[in-house]
Amino acid sequence: MRATERGRPVKVERTRENIFTVTATSQELSALVAAARMALDAMLDDPHAPAEAIRLLERVLGDYDATIRPHE
Repeated sequence: MRATERGRPVKVERTRENIFTVTATSQELSALVAAARMALDAMLDDPHAPAEAIRLLERVLGDYDATIRPHE
């Protein structure tokens, strides 16, 4: 389904250098997080995956999880 068929597209704005603001529905955010988890799993199984990329995804997903479930 194209963005125009479901309403508005995901919105990405560059707030300042290296900082972005993303506006997305909960379903769109869930899809992005799921893709990040799949990418992390694939990288953990790949001995040639860049360690920095693994650390970054682990940090981003950890921050996301802590924000979504702050009291667990």
